[in-house]
Amino acid sequence: MPNDRSTPMSAEQLWETDDACVEEDTRPWGHVTESAHTWWSAEGEAIELGRSALRDGAVRLRARGPLLEGLPVERSEIGTVHTRTMAERLDSAATRLRLDSFERRSRELVVGEAWCPDGVRTGMHPKTAVSLGSDRLGISARGRRTLLSEEPHSTIINGESRVFLYPDSYPYTAVCKLYVSYLPEGSSSWQQTGEATGYLIGKNTMMTSGHVQPPGGRPWSIKVVPACWAGRSIFGAGLVTYVRETWSWNSDSGSDIQVCHLYDPVGERLGYFGYRGYDSDWQDLSVWVMAGFPYDRSLTSMSAQLGIAVRDDDDGDDIEVDGDAYDTTQVESDADEASGASGSPLFAWWDGSPYAIGVHHGVERDGTISGTEIYSCASGGDGFTQAAHWARGLWG
Repeated sequence: MPNDRSTPMSAEQLWETDDACVEEDTRPWGHVTESAHTWWSAEGEAIELGRSALRDGAVRLRARGPLLEGLPVERSEIGTVHTRTMAERLDSAATRLRLDSFERRSRELVVGEAWCPDGVRTGMHPKTAVSLGSDRLGISARGRRTLLSEEPHSTIINGESRVFLYPDSYPYTAVCKLYVSYLPEGSSSWQQTGEATGYLIGKNTMMTSGHVQPPGGRPWSIKVVPACWAGRSIFGAGLVTYVRETWSWNSDSGSDIQVCHLYDPVGERLGYFGYRGYDSDWQDLSVWVMAGFPYDRSLTSMSAQLGIAVRDDDDGDDIEVDGDAYDTTQVESDADEASGASGSPLFAWWDGSPYAIGVHHGVERDGTISGTEIYSCASGGDGFTQAAHWARGLWG
């Protein structure tokens, strides 16, 4: 069945479309990245390699300072955020209501194409199985106080809807498990501070939430495990990489965005997501998917929810990307979510290719006259697409 290019594929269209067969399986089984066997001397001292006296054939590594497995973030920049006043938020909301669907689509600035390697089959019909702190206050686009995600938290909307998903097909090969660590003062080893989700948007480029950061002022690391199942990549323990540099924004639930440059071009073998801006004409269409690693399901094996509907979209703070300011959007849906899912893609299929419309932020509770609306929230809009486009152009 042909698909209107302005609208994501419906559930019926997905079921009527078969995943393409591949002539040769080129998925990276057993691939070992350069990062997988890399160690880093935090003090920059010379590292000595010698034989160990403990056993024949054993070797040892020795350095004067801490010797750490993996690689640190070289550069981490916090992008400029322009907080919206209440008048600006209300004016922006009124402008969106005045625009007809053609005008909204013509305003869409960036669509980044998705890419799947020839020898990796698509996962429109993936392998699934049913089982295997303090309050943060913000403000919604309607001016109401908003209770943002608590840590740890779990939000189930209208009953559990997530399933475990074995990530051997695209684009689930491009969804990544993240381990965030930092080096405490006087320590000789990484201290893990959090776990999250990310997704590839280029051969060397990954998207995650802006709040996926450790305490500041010390060396830190994000370990990236693509296509993670039971704590390691399904393609082998050697398929791992680290974040080289990041740009991040995070002032509200619309601007919680972080783009990351990876040490290894893992997207060449695994594929990567496309991206596009959200259109309010898609409200209530049950076509969206979110995949990640929520703690209440499993922090080490991927789970996903299919058939998600976006219920509302509100104005977010402006972010500055490459010198220009762009509006962001709080994309609110009925997705089930929990700690660990931060950074997950919210995506749908267009003509057989997956496009993300946002990066998962957390949960919002918006006070209304009739009660409290509880939604999952992704950061999207022009700021999301511009950040993704800028990062892909810069890093590949």
